[in-house]
Amino acid sequence: MNMGNMNEITLDDVTQLEPGQILADSVRQWRSDCQAGQFKIGSSNFRGPKLDMELVGAQISDGEFFGYPLQKWLAILFVDPEGVLSSILFKTESLDQFDELRRTYRLKGESLLGKTIRAHMSKRASRANGNSYFAVEFEVVSEGKYAAAISEFRKLHYTPEFIRLIESKPDESGNANPENGNGNSKKK
Repeated sequence: MNMGNMNEITLDDVTQLEPGQILADSVRQWRSDCQAGQFKIGSSNFRGPKLDMELVGAQISDGEFFGYPLQKWLAILFVDPEGVLSSILFKTESLDQFDELRRTYRLKGESLLGKTIRAHMSKRASRANGNSYFAVEFEVVSEGKYAAAISEFRKLHYTPEFIRLIESKPDESGNANPENGNGNSKKK
């Protein structure tokens, strides 16, 4: 009987991370709630209007995630402030903001790898209905504290397919809608 790939979860491992070490045995799912102006872990653990990220990889692809019509999405694989390997998806204006940061650093001859990137919510007003929402803007705030561990992880484990695996498994409940803010997926 073929059981496919099985990985045991080591429930008894309580080893503390050393400074600069990352927890990469699973990927934490972050989300941007652009109605509430907050980042959250999963669908309900709100963590505030800023998120510091140290990039592992990023990819733009087309997809129909969370009930949205086919559009471009930016998937970012990063290490969060707690040292946990994490992912987040962005679309529309937030994707454009990230792409401009990347472009600016490329023109300076610098990489975004090895730096701490701060994503922060910036309030906007909708022309269509007058309601306000938040877009995510990005800035480099410091050198990264996980640069060596990320470099090692990229050498040993990272491929573009790694991000495709994350993109292909958005929350099945429809509860994890990035950038719509109410926690419910929009219907087509």
